[in-house]
Amino acid sequence: MVQQTFIYGNQPLELKESVQSIIDSKMPGADQENSVFKYDVNDFFSSEQGKSKRLIQDFQSTCETIPFFSSSLIIQIDNLQQIPLKKSPAEGFEKKLLEFNLVKSNIDNHEAWYDADTLTEPIKTHHHITGRQIVQQILFCGNKTYFLELIPEWKNRLVYHQAGKKIEATDINEYLSSRFKEKLVFKQPEEGVLPSRNTGGFVDLLKEYIQDPPSHVTFIYSANIKNTREINKEIYALLQKKAKEIKKTIAYDDFRPVAWIIERAAQKDLQFDRTTADLLIEMAGTEFSVLNMELEKLSILFPPNSKISTEDLLSNTSHSKRFNIFRITNYLVQKNLKSTLESLELILKFHPADSVSVFGLISTHFRRLLKIAWMQEKGDIEKNIILNLKINQWVAKQTIKHTRNFTLKELENIVVFLSKSDLQIKYNVKDALIILENICFQICQGGFVDNQYISRQWVP
Repeated sequence: MVQQTFIYGNQPLELKESVQSIIDSKMPGADQENSVFKYDVNDFFSSEQGKSKRLIQDFQSTCETIPFFSSSLIIQIDNLQQIPLKKSPAEGFEKKLLEFNLVKSNIDNHEAWYDADTLTEPIKTHHHITGRQIVQQILFCGNKTYFLELIPEWKNRLVYHQAGKKIEATDINEYLSSRFKEKLVFKQPEEGVLPSRNTGGFVDLLKEYIQDPPSHVTFIYSANIKNTREINKEIYALLQKKAKEIKKTIAYDDFRPVAWIIERAAQKDLQFDRTTADLLIEMAGTEFSVLNMELEKLSILFPPNSKISTEDLLSNTSHSKRFNIFRITNYLVQKNLKSTLESLELILKFHPADSVSVFGLISTHFRRLLKIAWMQEKGDIEKNIILNLKINQWVAKQTIKHTRNFTLKELENIVVFLSKSDLQIKYNVKDALIILENICFQICQGGFVDNQYISRQWVP
């Protein structure tokens, strides 16, 4: 039986369902309540130190305690990509301790340890250790503060060092504090009990369990990533050796899950063809969780086995940000100024940073209109234009229809003007709404019919 599984992809819904499928295959549903434990990596790196410590303790206790209600446990760990790629502060301080050198000599037949870096004349001895060898545990406490737990034989020991021509003895705690810029504490923090491992904390514990998992525990790890390079290298190297790796959907910018929508719709007793599935992507995006939500809503609104039309989608798709952007371009090419401005304000009034994506979609749409107008001028028929555009068939037909609202020269002027406005939008986010409103006003009022651009500013 596979004891460890690592699942990755960048569709959260698919990851969630894949993990649950594995859990269901390994354990009856009735046993899952007491035998399946779920953790999110984000919680282990909470800014609340006490919360993180308690969670690490709980995780360790869960993994190492024999279950009372069943013979085995499943532990699910999500968002593995949130483990820091860089080394923890504790590891950085550990390097500094490795550079702190101590040598042993005898004073009046008593053992004495010297800070080798302060001596003007080196002591000839084979007895040499680093600061790391006298520290049992390191814990980063935040604000450049570290808790050091010394090994028992070094607690309360004196360390000798040279100060000018004198040799002085100082308590080890006090001396370490004087040697490092960081604040060092040697009393265990009051919040919670520290993990028994040398902390890295959660990361060290996780590496240990991946390397040698408790016999009664099955681990399922998931990561929302496009590439395994986004995972901590040490963790991923162990997973490659010890876990079964499952790669799920990786969605890139050109990703269009038409087949997924058709199949998912069928599971909900809805009929989608490729055109309506592709239109739903245009309006709702490519995130499986969002698409599933829209399909779920349609399954409630329509009788079983209904064939969903483009009109059904336009009337019932949620007014998400993407759908509102879709509507802006749709109203704009119809020269419907009122509806365009209402949709524009709905998006940008409280989220002006979205102006770049809105402007980008407007620019893309008008370049598409211009391309169609050029093909029409050459005498291409509608069927060939649709094939050439390589976009959703319904969207293509609507775009061809809207091309009739503009002259060829007008579209050329609009595209040139939009290209010149690109930097203005990107570097004036605060004024983006006014800039875009001005552009929409000029387009809807026929301001680009002539060669002369309108330079005056319009403010509603």
